[in-house]
Amino acid sequence: MKRTQFLEKINPLAGNALKDISLANVKIEAVEAFLLKRALFVKITADNGVSGWGEASNKFPRTTIELTTKEMGKRIIGMRPFDTEPIWNLLFFKAIDSGPNGIMLGAMAGIDNALWDLKGQLLQKPVYELLGGPYTTKIKAYASFGRGSSEPMSPLECAKQAETFVDQGYRAVKIRMQIRQLNINPNPDPSEETVKAIRDAIGYDIPLFYDANNGYSPYRAIQIGKKLYEKYDIASMEEPVAEHNFKAIAQVSEALDVPVTAGEHEFTRWMFRDLITIGKVDIINPDFFKSGGVTEGRKIASLASAFSIPVMCHNVRPTLATAAAYHIIASIHNRSEFQEYGGEHKEWGLQKYFKNNLLLKNGHVELSNEPGFGLVPDEKAIERDAIKFKS
Repeated sequence: MKRTQFLEKINPLAGNALKDISLANVKIEAVEAFLLKRALFVKITADNGVSGWGEASNKFPRTTIELTTKEMGKRIIGMRPFDTEPIWNLLFFKAIDSGPNGIMLGAMAGIDNALWDLKGQLLQKPVYELLGGPYTTKIKAYASFGRGSSEPMSPLECAKQAETFVDQGYRAVKIRMQIRQLNINPNPDPSEETVKAIRDAIGYDIPLFYDANNGYSPYRAIQIGKKLYEKYDIASMEEPVAEHNFKAIAQVSEALDVPVTAGEHEFTRWMFRDLITIGKVDIINPDFFKSGGVTEGRKIASLASAFSIPVMCHNVRPTLATAAAYHIIASIHNRSEFQEYGGEHKEWGLQKYFKNNLLLKNGHVELSNEPGFGLVPDEKAIERDAIKFKS
């Protein structure tokens, strides 16, 4: 009889204790990246054969893959997967001269989230349990859609899209005007006509979030924000002016009664510190997919908590990145009532790479109690369709 079996026979708890001791010695054995048509997944495998999955930014995939597997992945081979804090700081400060945001943090998110998923698999616990436990596992989602840039939707088309989302069970909607900095202060301005058409379609009981996509100078943002709030009761005005122009954001925020939201283009706790203290936003919407993963995401949320600022995550991905973001949201008390859900994006074809998926029901996305982020990758399907890279 093996020693473990003998101890378990005389004391059932002894076997678990031995297993816990062995987990303390688990090391990272491999970091792999899988490039698919619309996603870049990261797999981290421990030397006991257990693996975790995360999602990295796919904006500049070749550069991100090089960072993930060669520059960063090689550094963490042999380290403990439980050491997410030391690993995050090692990767961040070793690479800080390359620019402490953007591609670097998009790569780190894939690694960091895969490590959190791996920890959940090793301990057989959902990530939200590892983060201190959930306030809720039912995330109230709002539908987010863009008007379009090259061929913008008409106000009537936007209204029909918003109405479709409400019919699907969403209890709040966001219209992204996609004006952008290259078309600042558009004339004629489509905002009022579009928002009015949406309100006519969905009524006033459904919260309507408005995203200017950085499309205005401060004075014009104030004019538009006041009009849309007073006439059409928008629930917030998101990114009214150019990102990182914190003084201009403060100018708008201080002039409007409607809450001002920003944070999609901020990456670390230091940028959010300035967004909150200088930009004076009312709500932050960090994209945890861009900000380096769960480890940094929790710091950003805690920082916001110190200022009594709600967190409404920015989120357009349908699988692993959404799951990771929602596990953070589930574990914080200063989450906003609604969280962005970019939708299933079935046209991207990513759901087939998982044996289960996030599902919207009655306007909520409910997190499972499965280990890690709760999504089970179909590794055969991923291996079949992806270009694979290894550290």
